[in-house]
Amino acid sequence: MVICWKQSEGREGREERIIMLKPPCVELNQVVLRFKTNKSLSKDVIGKLECLVPVLLRFGTSLDDKLADYVFVPLSYVFGERKALPARAIELALQCLHVLISSGWRDRLSSDLGFQLLLLLSFVAGGDVVDTKTKHADEEVGAIACKCLGSLFHASVASSLSENGAIQVEHIPLLGHVVTVLLDAVTDGPSTEVRLSALDALDALITSIPDQAALKSFFPGIVSSLTKAVSLRSPQSRPYKVLERSIRCLEQVLVKVLGDTALLLGKDHDEHRLGNGEDESSSWIKATSSQVKLALGNVVSLRGHDKVQVQDALFSLSTSVLQKCQKSLSNCTTMMLETLVALCSEVDETVHTERLNKVIVTLDSIPELIDVLKESLYDWIVALPRVMGSNDVIKRKRTIQLISASFQLLSSTGTELGLLNDLMVSNLQSSVSAVSRSSIPQVVSSVSEGPLEVTRMLQFGNADVTSSSLEPVLFAGASGKDIMISLQALTGQLKALSKTPVLQRLVDALRTSTGDNQKANLWLILQLFDDMKLEEFEADKLLNLPPDEPDPFLDDAYAYSLQILEKSTYDDKVDWQMQALSLQIIALQAHRQNQDFRPELVDALYPILERMGSSHTALQHHAIATLRIVSTACNYPSASALIISNADYLVNSLSLKLNLFDISPQASQVMLMMVRLCGEKLIPYLDDPIGSIFMILASYHGYPRLVESLFEVLNAIVEEGSKSKNDLLTDSSELKPKHPPYKPPSILEATSRISALRTRQQQ
Repeated sequence: MVICWKQSEGREGREERIIMLKPPCVELNQVVLRFKTNKSLSKDVIGKLECLVPVLLRFGTSLDDKLADYVFVPLSYVFGERKALPARAIELALQCLHVLISSGWRDRLSSDLGFQLLLLLSFVAGGDVVDTKTKHADEEVGAIACKCLGSLFHASVASSLSENGAIQVEHIPLLGHVVTVLLDAVTDGPSTEVRLSALDALDALITSIPDQAALKSFFPGIVSSLTKAVSLRSPQSRPYKVLERSIRCLEQVLVKVLGDTALLLGKDHDEHRLGNGEDESSSWIKATSSQVKLALGNVVSLRGHDKVQVQDALFSLSTSVLQKCQKSLSNCTTMMLETLVALCSEVDETVHTERLNKVIVTLDSIPELIDVLKESLYDWIVALPRVMGSNDVIKRKRTIQLISASFQLLSSTGTELGLLNDLMVSNLQSSVSAVSRSSIPQVVSSVSEGPLEVTRMLQFGNADVTSSSLEPVLFAGASGKDIMISLQALTGQLKALSKTPVLQRLVDALRTSTGDNQKANLWLILQLFDDMKLEEFEADKLLNLPPDEPDPFLDDAYAYSLQILEKSTYDDKVDWQMQALSLQIIALQAHRQNQDFRPELVDALYPILERMGSSHTALQHHAIATLRIVSTACNYPSASALIISNADYLVNSLSLKLNLFDISPQASQVMLMMVRLCGEKLIPYLDDPIGSIFMILASYHGYPRLVESLFEVLNAIVEEGSKSKNDLLTDSSELKPKHPPYKPPSILEATSRISALRTRQQQ
């Protein structure tokens, strides 16, 4: 821990500091002089420097320029022997010099001494003027030398090298050499510390140079080197701190050289000095802006970097180019605005909101940017189906995020989006279809749950939350889930902007579209209504909330879904995804109508149960989840209670299918599940289905699997019937016939009846 010396007032305090500084300075001076004559060793010099460093650090800001001059005398001898002394000695001397510049001389450093120190540090940090590519073997020396250069520039050394705001001609080569040394350290520095120190020094140099013309001469090299530092082949391997500081340094030099305010001041200065500065300045800006655009094109590739610090630096650079270089870099407007939109997308909610608000402020301050953003949004929407049909998952996700963020920004500024909304609906349909076609088809599992396993699952009721959740149908896997969430965000924005026209268009397209387009329409309709979660069902049930108002668009989608589900599960024209989406529509309708949905069970219940016997595991689980959702919405205690209460509907549906000789395995499986769930209470209703089963057995007895499934149903009926202690055919112990027994008439009765009939005929 460094304990700063408390500054004493008056002559006594100054004398105390001199007394403390004199011994280590004198000893260092003597050791260096003996070292020059080979009478002492380098380790002696290092030892004296190690004693001087803590003394200077203890003084802190209590040093003044006079004391700094006193301490610099022995240090100058050390720097004079820098080629003979080891790197450790030079490093300690530079640490002392850094304290003298930042705490001693500060802004009172003379121009002559500043020039000498600048020359010295440029040699130490990067070699002499002849060989600028000389690199130090010791990283610490390079790092502390760059820190000293930064302190020099903060001490206004660059300003002291100018006269009347212009750098003197004899000083430009030295400044150029310093810039070259720093840029070499930034791009090829041996360590992160060296690069960061060089970037800090370069930033201080750019800030302190008052001469716009001199800075323009260094500008191409600075931009080129900084671009090289951030656009290497693998930027992720570069330390993120170096990337961040490089981008911020690039922002600093762009604003100072190409900022609209800076160019206006420079133009007035050139006109005053040359007389024809306007044409010369315009041509220079035109030539430079095209090169800057190429450089920025490489820099903005970092917008996908995973570090927030790098993203923040790039966000600040893009904002500065749009706001402060609006005229000079007008050719970069689209690129930088798209970068801002991209940076608003790939972040968490807090950072997303913060950046979004900043971009909205920029759009409000520069209305011309709204038209630029609308053009970019149009291009992204047009390209969306093509991107979604590709295998590049990252590009898919980024395109969706760009469109979503653009809609948010434009809607926040109150921009009219009618045409873009229509285009978005059309291309969103095509995009969902493209994703459905490009996704890997799910393999049909032959190990689906049997009737007994499904029956046990249903008997657990609604406590099993995981079985009551509807899994994604069109988007599988981790990448598919991300794409689905992004598409849901896009659909949600369309819902907020113009739900009714979008729904009208999607519902109308349901009966005219086919294949993947039909699935896309049905999926989008689902997204435009509220999400379905079991927790919400339970909350609505506890709060006794009234059902939602009927929606004609949802009613149309529900009617169409029933038509889809009425087809046999063996119909090749209806794949499992379409059936699963139709089940979701039924679940949504039940959730919105609550107990008012009970009359709909006449048509909707059997198709759900039929899918529970599907050989496709995903469709089977979807049907189980749908049945649980419907039972919860209709206020049944469990799914099995729902089936028992509506057994008559199901028996009628079964009878119709069996009478038509529907030999699909789903019918027998549904009947088996009903018998197992309802038990003996169902058996009195099974007269017609049992008769149909025997007719099917007589006609198709040569099909072993069919016969086996039907006998399994008959066996279950017998087992459930044997559990009853009462006669299942009657409600009491006595048999009470509905009509009196038939008694044949006697001869007299027969004769009298014949006579009566003849009399009637004669009359």
